[in-house]
Amino acid sequence: MIFLIKALIVAFLIGWTALGGWLVLKYGQLFGPNPEHLDETPGARSFGLAHIGAVWVGAFALGVWFLLR
Repeated sequence: MIFLIKALIVAFLIGWTALGGWLVLKYGQLFGPNPEHLDETPGARSFGLAHIGAVWVGAFALGVWFLLR
């Protein structure tokens, strides 16, 4: 049972890393200025990006913690 749980955690970490890589590759398209929202400030975009980064790092850290536990 422990092996199955650890295998699922490894699969999650691989998928999570792939999602992070995809976000980095699509950075400009996803997080760049939006021509439809001219009132959006660079500060608002950077706050959103920081939040996404914090959630990604936090979930990755939890996955590694449970894997090594």
